[in-house]
Formats: sequence, structure tokens, C-alpha cells
Amino acid sequence: MHHRISGREKRTTVKLIISRYEHSLCSSLELPASRTLRVGELIEAGGERVRLTAIDTAAGRVSSAQAAEIKALWGVSESMPLRVKYSVHIAGRTVAGRIETTRTRVFRVGEKVVTPQHVFTITAIKTRGGVLRKGSAPAHQVVRLYGRL
Repeated sequence: MHHRISGREKRTTVKLIISRYEHSLCSSLELPASRTLRVGELIEAGGERVRLTAIDTAAGRVSSAQAAEIKALWGVSESMPLRVKYSVHIAGRTVAGRIETTRTRVFRVGEKVVTPQHVFTITAIKTRGGVLRKGSAPAHQVVRLYGRL
């Protein structure tokens, strides 16, 4: 008796929500059903690079799952410039803003930053791992820049 193995893998369609700054776009993505996806993974969706930030399954939110088990994928577009928040201390008050930059740009404590609204010197960098009072961090790790005029 001979068994034929189909060369065609079963596929599934997964809901994909892509965050683009303040707006989100809902779309879908066709994937091999057995493909495992992980939070933090970079995927290609319609010509756009998307970093996965959450995976929803029937059992709830998980850090990884096979495509066949996924109800929805959440991600952030990496095809757009990164927005980095900053707070600047000016004459007894603090003002906030955002800088658009590349994801690979490195910010350094002591560096002068020029924006259309402010020119300031970085005094601290808040990253996902803590606050830096010296040293540097790539933009994709920065939560907020702190500075003074």
C-alpha cells in the first residue's frame, strides 16, 4: 500500500491589527497553519514590516502560537519612522514633544537635539530597562528623552 503525501501545506487566514502611530488598520494575513509566531517577531504583511506585539488565541493572550490557533495578531509598523517622546525642562516648567527618527539612531546623554520646537541637551534617557544618566541607547529602546535648554 502506498500513501501519497500532499506537497501543499494547509493554510489559514489570521486577523492582523497594525498600529501606525495614533491609528490602527485591521487586515488579514494568510499563513501556513503550522507556522509558529512569537511576540517580538518581525513579519512581512502586504509589503510592510510589522513587529508583533501581542497574539490572541481562544485561550487568551499568549507569547507564541501556531497560526491555526491564532484569533488575532497585534503589531506595530516598522516601515514608518519611529516617534520618540521627550520632556524638556524650560524655566521652571516641563514641556513635552515627539521626534520622528530612524529606529537605529543612537541617542547619547549630553547630546544636543534639534527639533522644530526646541533645541535641548539630553540629561537622561528612559529605556525599557531603566533610566540612563550616562551612556547611550538606540531609538527603538527609548521610552522617553529628558533634557534641558
